[in-house]
This record gives sequence, structure tokens and C-alpha cells, in this order.
Amino acid sequence: MLGFETIGNATLIAFDGKPKLVTDPWLSDTAYFGSWGLSYSIPPEQRSHIQECEYVWFSHGHPDHLNGDSLPALSGKKSSWAIMWAAASTRR
Repeated sequence: MLGFETIGNATLIAFDGKPKLVTDPWLSDTAYFGSWGLSYSIPPEQRSHIQECEYVWFSHGHPDHLNGDSLPALSGKKSSWAIMWAAASTRR
């Protein structure tokens, strides 16, 4: 199956036969020093899809996109946030 699922304000799970890529995963806790929080629970099936993804992409460093409390759940995944930062830095 080719497709995608969305979760919250920026998280997307892309599928190519199986979950392959998750973007900006904010899985728990708060952002912006407690002023923002998840207003819903992520369903178990979508949490499972996030864990099955091989790749994670962070669009930028705001805490609702690169959430520090969510990082331990993403260990072992291939990440592209550093590459995106390097590419953006060279365009100045």
C-alpha cells in the first residue's frame, strides 16, 4: 500500500508496502515550556506504525517538531534532520 497517515499538527507516517518514514514525531509530554500539549492520545495502531518506520525526518528544531521527550522512542532510526540543517546553512 502506498499512502500516509497524519497525527496532530505535523506528524505524518508514509507507507510503501509498510510504514517507512515518520515526520516530526511529537509522541508525548509538552512543548514550549509546558504551554502546548497533546490534546489527544495517539492510537496504538499509529504508535506501532511509528515504531515500524525505518526513517525519521525532522523539518526544523521547534519543540513541537523535534520533541526531546519523544527522541528515546525513536532510537535506532535513520534521521535526516542534520542533513537538512547543513543544506539550509549552505544557501545563505
